[in-house]
Amino acid sequence: MNLTHFHDWALTPGGIAVWLTVLCGLIFGSLLWGADRRMRLGRDVALIALLAAVASASRVLFAAIPNVQPVTLLILMIGIHLGARRATAVAVLVALMSNMALGHGPWTFYQALAWSAVGTSGALFRRLLVNWDGTEIRLIPLSILVFIWGFLYDWIVSLSALALYQTKEAFFTFLIVGLPFDVLHAVGNVLFAVWLAPSLHRLLWLHLRHDAGAWNAELPEQTQLREAFIDGAQESGLNEEHVDVNPLSGIERLDQEVN
Repeated sequence: MNLTHFHDWALTPGGIAVWLTVLCGLIFGSLLWGADRRMRLGRDVALIALLAAVASASRVLFAAIPNVQPVTLLILMIGIHLGARRATAVAVLVALMSNMALGHGPWTFYQALAWSAVGTSGALFRRLLVNWDGTEIRLIPLSILVFIWGFLYDWIVSLSALALYQTKEAFFTFLIVGLPFDVLHAVGNVLFAVWLAPSLHRLLWLHLRHDAGAWNAELPEQTQLREAFIDGAQESGLNEEHVDVNPLSGIERLDQEVN
């Protein structure tokens, strides 16, 4: 094959698919390599495995609804709170685990790549997606971002079909035909954001603040009172002078209502 033939092949849909796959693979591999070097063995690995299992189960659970799934939102939230590298690790596991039930193919690689990009965008735009002290999620910017990713994710995954078509026109026709499913994905992402994002944000934020069980004074007042309540009950229960007394009776602020 001479240079002219190689150049002609590189401009065909199959050639473009190969070059895009190589380029995306290099980016993807660098993210994974960075994640492996920076993750703390044990705690981080367990957390990533748990999040990947939850995301995979949610994808399989909603498989009956065409292109509607909460995985994009989950990985975006992971990127916001845990960073791009951990989100990439979760993206890889979700693509591999969920496709064991839904079916593997060339699209698995592109799904992992697209979700890695979703998590990276969450890390990059974190300041726009949470308030100044990180305690609340901003639903409007988040909804706009997940709506956009509903289309971008599907278009990235559609690159796996590029090599199957003989002309670029056929591939663009494939994208146009799939637009209704892209709309379903985008709208579903927004609905999941409104429904799940505040709770997910709270859980991940509290996880970071606790830092493996260490108490942090900057936690919300409600959480501080709950911890004080538990600590006081344990201390009262260990006090021999109050063996026959209700251990909760000596704790202050029990009669106050937590806002």
